[in-house]
Amino acid sequence: MVTCKAEGIWFAYNEPRWILRGVSLHVPEGAFLAIVGPSGSGKTTLIKVLAGLLKPQRGSVVLFGQSACNGVDTQLRRQIGYIPQQLGLVRGITALENVLLGALGRMPGVGPLLGVFPKEQVERAFEYLAFLGIEHKAHEKVYCLSGGERQRVAIARTLLQKPKIVFADEFVSDLDLPRAAQILHAMRELGRREGVAFVINLHEISLVQEMGEQVIVLKDGDLLRPEPAQPMTFAFAREVLA
Repeated sequence: MVTCKAEGIWFAYNEPRWILRGVSLHVPEGAFLAIVGPSGSGKTTLIKVLAGLLKPQRGSVVLFGQSACNGVDTQLRRQIGYIPQQLGLVRGITALENVLLGALGRMPGVGPLLGVFPKEQVERAFEYLAFLGIEHKAHEKVYCLSGGERQRVAIARTLLQKPKIVFADEFVSDLDLPRAAQILHAMRELGRREGVAFVINLHEISLVQEMGEQVIVLKDGDLLRPEPAQPMTFAFAREVLA
């Protein structure tokens, strides 16, 4: 099953200065896809277009069989997780409370709006924090956490939403390589366990090589590919990004 399919995407904030030019790709169910490229190559814009946050001037984006070019409805939005580069956490509340915010969209009643969640949701939030190795930080305020710990909180919050696909925008770019690799490995394992597809923007090709997953290369708004019938390799990606 293809969770996300883009065909011939062209996008510009101010025409004719195109940020994306004819980009096409598809994301299978449960995939771990890395989009790599230098700063300014259009990675963030592509992630937002794929997630239905921006409307392309040309081309089409289909999520779970539904067009996303004119925005997405509430039901479809619940299947899409999005982790911005700045994470979007609420600094003044605890790690656990931030994670529980991921369940707001599917919890009826006013209880969740007042911070009261069903026991099973709280237990699930703890499970995600434990899997990511920070359950001992559950009751600490976010502003007290390290950068890597905040990354994990953002992942756990997104997964509690129960999405079928997660788009993450260079959210490990401020971390050292070992810590970034550790977080990406955790995401990959969670994706496999939960059956969630991940599409992640990265600028560091060595991280992608370590993950050993699918990679596409974006440069100056174009999706670069090797010669016909040749597989995408990390050597190719490293060469074009050099």
